[in-house]
Amino acid sequence: MKRAQSRLYFFIPLIIMFMCMPGLQGQVPDSIEEKINSILYAAPVTNRSDQKGFADDSLMIESLLSNTEKYQAINSDTSLYFAQTALSHSLRYGSLPLISCSLQAMGDYYLSHEMYRESMAYYLKSLAIEEKAGNQGRMADLYDELGTVYYYLEVFDKSLDYNQKALNIFREIEDTTGIAKVLSHLGSLHSSREFCEVRSKAEKLIDFQTAIVYHEQSIRYSAMTGDNRSIARGNQNIASVYNKLEKPGVALIYIRKSLDYYRSTNDPEGTLSALFTLGKTYYRLKEYSKAIDAFRESEKIASERKLTGGLQYLYEALAMPYYDIGDYKNAYNTYIRYMTIRDSVYNAEKSKQIIELETKYQSEIKQNEILRLRAEEKRKTTLLYLLAVIIVLLGFSIYYYVRLLRKNRIIAEQNLQIREDKIKELEKERLYLAARSVIEGEEAERSRLASDLHNGLGGLLSGIRINLSSMKENSVITHDNVNAFNHALSLLDTSISELRRIAHNLMPETLNHYGLKTALEDFCTQVSPTGNPEISLQFFGDEIRYTRELELTMYRAVQELVNNALKYSEATRINVQLFSEPNRLSAQVTDNGRGFDSSATEKGRKGKGLENIRDRITALNGRFDIWSEPGQGTEISVEIEIE
Repeated sequence: MKRAQSRLYFFIPLIIMFMCMPGLQGQVPDSIEEKINSILYAAPVTNRSDQKGFADDSLMIESLLSNTEKYQAINSDTSLYFAQTALSHSLRYGSLPLISCSLQAMGDYYLSHEMYRESMAYYLKSLAIEEKAGNQGRMADLYDELGTVYYYLEVFDKSLDYNQKALNIFREIEDTTGIAKVLSHLGSLHSSREFCEVRSKAEKLIDFQTAIVYHEQSIRYSAMTGDNRSIARGNQNIASVYNKLEKPGVALIYIRKSLDYYRSTNDPEGTLSALFTLGKTYYRLKEYSKAIDAFRESEKIASERKLTGGLQYLYEALAMPYYDIGDYKNAYNTYIRYMTIRDSVYNAEKSKQIIELETKYQSEIKQNEILRLRAEEKRKTTLLYLLAVIIVLLGFSIYYYVRLLRKNRIIAEQNLQIREDKIKELEKERLYLAARSVIEGEEAERSRLASDLHNGLGGLLSGIRINLSSMKENSVITHDNVNAFNHALSLLDTSISELRRIAHNLMPETLNHYGLKTALEDFCTQVSPTGNPEISLQFFGDEIRYTRELELTMYRAVQELVNNALKYSEATRINVQLFSEPNRLSAQVTDNGRGFDSSATEKGRKGKGLENIRDRITALNGRFDIWSEPGQGTEISVEIEIE
């Protein structure tokens, strides 16, 4: 006994040293890492699936991976052998998809043995392969696996982040099964958050409610695929959360659904687990006899099927209802069984951990010796490498000198091109300024003509009408002459209205006084005919006053586009939309008329009116777009950014 203790004391410093040494945990072995990188980052090669015998090898590797999963719960050492063999063959044949699946199988093995750092290292390497390949489904699956690792490590934020990434991808590719799986994991994560962080009573309530929402969503997605086992598992999870919420009555409804399914499918593991949850639910309901019956039935199934994992927790839970009904003998016996199993499991795990740590330490010593020999070999070849580097540097120096001469010549040519481009830009700017000057002069002349017509000729015509009306009232006119006189007055009224219309079109006073929206409303009302087409104006945004030049340009553009639609489109509906924002002013005119070939317009066969509008908008650095197809109407947009 003393010798055994002395050996244990000897290994304790080694174990501590091993656990403190950086880089020994959480890494894929260097030899495997190098092989994977050489395949992952190598130049493209011929498709290996074309090689003779590859299909048979691929089937063999897939069979090994299948056995890895099969033996995971039966014999973990056998499972590890199959996973390592699959990875070895995958590396040999350079198949990245099979390498990735093999790495994931290794990660699953380490995860089942609670070796989370190693598990994470293999998952991350597999993820790197799938990210390079752009395989969304596999990426999502690995994100979910990493979320599970952090779940067991009780790191809530990391687990939530990876689960959310997986959920987003599964939703994007519409993988219903994957969505249901991740939603279930998110529910379990939120229901267990109290073990990851210090949570208040109110925060726990929110966590549990969130968990129920996720589990219910998972059940709905599982129902879409007909996955009744996942539905049963989801009902059991919801029952567990309701027990935490102190609502065992609600929990009872869900756990019964789950238990009924497991019994109908003769699923011993599921039935055992559901009976355990049912017993805890009855205990919370203070129905102690039913709780004992559920726990005993679960114990019977575990004994018959040799499903002893977690049996200590069953005895711990069973002792409580025995105690509450006063059956202290059974309470004592079951609790003793709980303590016995717990201590045996704990001691077995500790022994296994010590053996594993010793094995890893010995492996590390061998690895260090290999590294020392490699370093010595590298020192012997350093001189040769140094000489080769000097020769290469000399060659590169000559190459870069020649390249520098070429680069200087190219830069000189580019500078010349830049100067030519700048001259073209200045010429273009000059043309823009000239166009704007012409437009400003045209508008000034319009304004002057409108003022002269309205104030000069308009005033004279109005005076003539007043005088004629006065003559009619003060003179004796025959009946025949009255009709002629009234007709003359009517013609005079029409002339005055036409004069005002022309003056308004030349320079609308409404635009100056009330803004663009009101001016366009008046314009649409004036030009709208009694029948078709129907002209409507829609305004979006705020009534902002812009510069006179900007408002006038937009008004002229809409005026010309509506007039064109009235003349040529043969439409039954014309719609004008005006968008007013602090940094943008835009308008859109659409009609349901006969349309035209807009591509012909873009090639230069456009009307003078459209060309005039484009020039006006271009002068303000705006954008003018036309879309039209014969028989499909026309849509024209005008947009001006405001700096």
